[in-house]
Amino acid sequence: MNRRYFFKETGFIILYSSLPVVLAEFASSCNNKNKTNQPVFFSNDEFQLIEEITDNLLPRTATPGALDAQTPYFIDLLVKNCMNEHDQSLIKKGLQQFNEQTKGKFKSFSKEDKLNEIKKTDEAAFKDDPDKAWFRIIKKLSLIGYFTSQEGMTKALTYVKVPGEYKACIPYKNGEKALAKTFLMYW
Repeated sequence: MNRRYFFKETGFIILYSSLPVVLAEFASSCNNKNKTNQPVFFSNDEFQLIEEITDNLLPRTATPGALDAQTPYFIDLLVKNCMNEHDQSLIKKGLQQFNEQTKGKFKSFSKEDKLNEIKKTDEAAFKDDPDKAWFRIIKKLSLIGYFTSQEGMTKALTYVKVPGEYKACIPYKNGEKALAKTFLMYW
C-alpha cells in the first residue's frame, strides 16, 4: 500500500465523517432567527471578501444566489472545523493577496470588474498557480455549500424527495432545471 494514498484516503474519511456535524451546525444557525450570524473563523474583512466572491460565483437570478443560501457561513464553518492549519493559512493568505491585488477596493468595483478579477484568479488557479490554489478551495466549497442547501436543492435544481423507479433515459427539454443529487463526491 502506498503511504501517500493511505493518508489521502484517511483524510477523506475524516472530512466526510466531520461534514455532517458541520452541516448540522450550519442548519441550526440558519434556523435560529434570533441569532445574528457572525463569522467564527475569518475576520470581518476576510468574510466580506468571501461574501463578494461567492455572490459573484453564484449570483441571484431567477433562483436564489449564494448569499440567499448563506454559503459564506457554510464556508466559514467548514474551514474552521474540517480543514488543517496548512489549508486554513493557505486560504487566509490567498484572501490577503487577493485584497492586496485589488488594492482593498474589490467591494467598490463594478460588477463587470469584479467578474473580470474573479475570472483572472480562477484561470490562474486552474493553471496550477500555487499562489491561487486557495481560490480552487473556495470555489469548490461555494458549490458544495450552495447545492447542498435548501435553496440550491429545491429552487435551483429539480429536487425529488423520494425518487421513484430507475429510469435509464429521461428526456431533457431545453431550459429545464437539472435533477438534484445528494452525494458529495466533489473532491
